[in-house]
Amino acid sequence: MVAFTASRKKLQLETSIGHVHHRCPICDCPELDYEFIVDNYPVCACRYCNLMFLNPQPEKHPEPESKEFSDVGIYDIRSANSAAHLDHIAMYSGAEPGRLLLIGGDNVLEEESRRRGFNVTRLSAAEFEDITALHQSEGEFDACILLSSLQAIKDPLAALQIIRRLLTADGTLMAVCPALDSRTARMFRSSWWEFSRRNRYYFSRDTLQCLLLKAGFGDPLIMPDESIVSLQYMRKKLATLPPKFRYRLLSMLLALSPGFLRHRAFRFLHSRVAVIVRPKERAAKPGLSVIVPVYNERATFVPLMQALVAKEINGVDIEIILVESNSTDGTREQVLGYQGHPRVTVILEERPQGKGHAVRNGLKAATGDILLIQDADLEYDIGDYDGLLEPILNYQQNFVIGSRHLSRGRVWKIRKFNDAGGLAVLLNFGHMTFLGLFNLLYQQRLNDPFSMFKVFRRECLYGLSFECNRFDFDYEITIKLLRKGYKPLEVPVNYRSRSFKEGKKISMIRDPLTWLRALVKYRTSPLYSDARPSAAPQARMS
Repeated sequence: MVAFTASRKKLQLETSIGHVHHRCPICDCPELDYEFIVDNYPVCACRYCNLMFLNPQPEKHPEPESKEFSDVGIYDIRSANSAAHLDHIAMYSGAEPGRLLLIGGDNVLEEESRRRGFNVTRLSAAEFEDITALHQSEGEFDACILLSSLQAIKDPLAALQIIRRLLTADGTLMAVCPALDSRTARMFRSSWWEFSRRNRYYFSRDTLQCLLLKAGFGDPLIMPDESIVSLQYMRKKLATLPPKFRYRLLSMLLALSPGFLRHRAFRFLHSRVAVIVRPKERAAKPGLSVIVPVYNERATFVPLMQALVAKEINGVDIEIILVESNSTDGTREQVLGYQGHPRVTVILEERPQGKGHAVRNGLKAATGDILLIQDADLEYDIGDYDGLLEPILNYQQNFVIGSRHLSRGRVWKIRKFNDAGGLAVLLNFGHMTFLGLFNLLYQQRLNDPFSMFKVFRRECLYGLSFECNRFDFDYEITIKLLRKGYKPLEVPVNYRSRSFKEGKKISMIRDPLTWLRALVKYRTSPLYSDARPSAAPQARMS
């Protein structure tokens, strides 16, 4: 990519140029790369969090696209989509209709909201930015809907912070935005119709959540906004887009469609994402919960804990959650020695039910803002914690994987056992086989999605439930976080694999079958188990 600072001078821009960003509005990174041109404005991308935005930006808000409701069929479609948005808010909050702040949207959404009993205050994105248009009393609204408007606001972080103050403590915010990781964006790439001067910012599900978290929201429920459309509706929508050849051609093809199909409603490839959140208090100092499943690790447990209790990360509080599964080699007695330690929580299981079962118990007890899974076998290096946490603490990523097979030169790190060379070859072949299946099924290019070193914000787990008890849990949690919209960053880590003689617990027959089951099952199973997901453990308060 071409550096923005080097190429910006070559661009002939319109005279109505507004603010120029020299840093990323989310993660404050100064490294911005020029991507392409949209309506004579350059689009830049942050090198770290991948937020894309016009830079420089238009000084004024462009005229909003016209809304045509004379066609009864189109009105019915918009009404159905508006009802779906309000249904999601009711499902999430469980509260009765109250005072609603609607930013953007259209007359149909406003009418549907009033019909359901909401007291609606409706503003355009430009009107909202004029703070004097709002009564600035805190807790004035019970809910807020940002419908295709957040991406058009000059300072989305400041706007969200204002909304947080305007909402009650148990209020609900729904942000519906075009998404860079939507199906249509991936399909049309730089020709995507949302790349327009109407939109100052272009979010992915990851960057949108980072922005919401930084603004003081949490408990995110993320879903594609799979709105209902019709061929006639698409024709009307195309008429509002710039007069480009591809849009004219598509409009002509739609005009030739049979009349009996023109008004039939259907779900189309989604272009937007809907994120529902609520105001969430944050601790003054972020906390890290290190979850350690322990079973028959007498030889390595004490050295591990000595390193863990001594570990310090600047600006981060660390808690250690030990989940002991009734070991038979004396490890439980070692674990009991840490009961009462100020940084350690001990959970004792009556019988061993697998690593996944132990980790799930640890997740329930975790109180930190960031969660990290650490095995008790010393295969992974505690010294890698700092590098794994940095992207999350800087609001650059929500999910980080410590890759055993990724180094600075992308060199494959072969497992080597002094007492079992053939086993190393077999395990590496198995890794490559399952990695290929994983990347094929989930359209990824990951190097090590099965690594134990998984680090993520606790907010990522909101609405998700887990069921795997053995090593297939590594598959389940990665798949569900991917499907929720989190694109993991892989960071190279140190790794020394141990052999079966040294204590490796994977079953060469049983576990590969459970991995295959997980790969297939979680590809299409419902992501959210309940209509109204239960909350994740509450954040640790200062």
